[in-house]
Formats: sequence, C-alpha cells, structure tokens
Amino acid sequence: MSRKMNIISQFFKVAILTTAALSVVPALAATVLTYGEPGPNRGARASATKWFAQEVEKRSGGDLKIDIMWGGALFKANASRQSIAAGVVDMGTIIPDYFPKEMVSFTLTNLPFENLDPWVGLKTNFEHMKSSEVTSNLAEQNLSFVTSYMLSNVIVLCKGSAVRTLEDIKGKKIRGVGTFGKIFGDLGANLVSMSIYKAYQGLGNGLLDCSLGYMSATIALKQHEASDSLTKLNWGTYTGLGIFINKDTLTKLSPSQRKVIDEVGADFINYLGENIMQADKRAEDLLTQGIDGRKLEIITLSSSDSAQLYAASQYHITKWEKEANESGLAGKTMVENYKAALKKYSQKRDQNGYPWAR
Repeated sequence: MSRKMNIISQFFKVAILTTAALSVVPALAATVLTYGEPGPNRGARASATKWFAQEVEKRSGGDLKIDIMWGGALFKANASRQSIAAGVVDMGTIIPDYFPKEMVSFTLTNLPFENLDPWVGLKTNFEHMKSSEVTSNLAEQNLSFVTSYMLSNVIVLCKGSAVRTLEDIKGKKIRGVGTFGKIFGDLGANLVSMSIYKAYQGLGNGLLDCSLGYMSATIALKQHEASDSLTKLNWGTYTGLGIFINKDTLTKLSPSQRKVIDEVGADFINYLGENIMQADKRAEDLLTQGIDGRKLEIITLSSSDSAQLYAASQYHITKWEKEANESGLAGKTMVENYKAALKKYSQKRDQNGYPWAR
C-alpha cells in the first residue's frame, strides 16, 4: 500500500472511532426542581402554578423543569417553610400566617390595607418582598422569594344563617384567615382553628358556622357544596402567599437558569392578576346561577360595616410594626412604603390600564 493510501486509511479509522465515541455520550440532562404545593390540582392558583412551571421550562429551552407535588403530598402547609429551607423540596408555596415570627416580613402583606384590586396588591407585594431588607431576612432562613400569589378579596361562607351585618358574626363558630380572622374574633366571632382545606368538612358537620375564604377558591375547594350563603366583605385582599426557593438550590443553578426564574417570577404577577380577576368573576357568576342546581345567596356587606372593619384593622397594623421592630426590621417604614406602593400602582392602573389590556 502506498504511503498516501495508508495516510487516507488511517484518517478514516480515526474519523470512525471519533464518531462512535460521540454517539455514546449522553445529552446533558435537564435540571429538575421539586415543588411542594399544599393545595389541590384545580382552581385559579393551581392553573397559575402550572403556568409558572411551563414558562420556566419553555424559556429555559427545556434546561430547567419543575415537578409539582400537589395536595400536601410531601409536607402540609404548616411545615412548608422549614421543609423548603431544609431542602425536602427545592421550591414550594409558603403561607406565612403559619409562621408569624419567622415570616414576619411577609405577613405585612396579609394585613387588611385599603385595597380591593388584586393586580395592585400583587405588584405592591412583589416590590416589598424584593426589597433588600426582606431579601436579607429570608436569606438567614436559607430561603429566597420568587413571586407572589394572590387569593383575592376575603369573603365569608356560611351554613345556615348568613352574615348580613357585622352584628351577625357575634357568637358564630368561624374559621379565620390570618389577621382577618383575628379581627373577626375582636368583633365577637368564636374563632375555630382549622385549615381552609378542611373547612368543607367543618361546614358540613357543624364544627363551623362560617369560614373566611376567597371567591374562586370556594369552587376549587368545593366549599359551595357545604354552604348556603357568601358575603362579600369589601375589606382588603389576601396577598401574602408566595413561591419560595431553597437558597442553596438557587445558588447551584446556572446564571441563565437563575435569570429564567427571575423573569418568570416577575411576569407571573401580570399573568396571575388577570387570571384571578377573571376567575373571581366567573366564580361569582357560577355561584349566583347555580352549580349542579345548587345556588348560594350572594350578600354584600354595607359600606359602613366595611369601614368599621378597616378601622378595626389599624390596631393589628400597629401591632405588626412593633413585632417587626422586635425582629430587627424597620416596621413603621415598611408599612409606610407599602402604603405608598399601593397608591403608586393604583395610579399606574388608572393612568395606563392593566398590562394585559394595553
């Protein structure tokens, strides 16, 4: 064989061996983050959580995926903070009212401020939770805030006699919602400690006369089946519910993966604002018209009674300021900044409309 033919032969042998070696190298696997969610796989919040996971996968080109564990499969709501911080899951939903001391910076957003607009509440919450002071406070717990949920305006569901005025709550066995529930207790309600996920049974077996909740969640949790009336309180929005990620997990992600988490978290606010407002309207229409032949009486509390609820809220806002100060946070400044942000985003809405309608 000529020297030239030998060189050509050796070249093709190397090419074949190189191709064979490359063919057995596996493609890099996607990073999969586990997500713990205490609620069921239905309703407006579940739809929003799915959207978040889908957007993360899409925007990362499949490089980052989220595996959602529904219905408290890995931990219950009252163990979410410590479970995410300890790495039982990578991410998850935290309801801060279960952790009033540890999550004091977050519970500010659960106070009944004078705002009934879900989008305004979400934008304000997001700005507050992304502040340097809150970020540092969470980092000490090995947590990082991703984005805000919104459960919308607080309503009260009742079995039997309805709540038509504030006088009607006196002596009633009522499941509360955070500070909203405490204020009901201040005004004479007999508070019952019970998870919102068990309120269906509570209303059905008589342990509860009423339960504080949210319009669209009423259908998602099937609580309309155990209720006779729903009273719109026109008394603040429950915004303090969020997606958090284990700080160690976040640190291990690549810069591009962290960027995707940040961007989807920011865009989630506008998506959820529109989603919640539509879901609340759809739920109210369904509950009024009837679902499978069952209708709820929809009642609206008088403006004077709603004003009384806001007046009663001030004690708890001042109390929160003191608790925040004791935790090393600037409580009064945080409250003032929060109120200013509510005003700012209300003005932006009035001037420019909602982002999805522009």
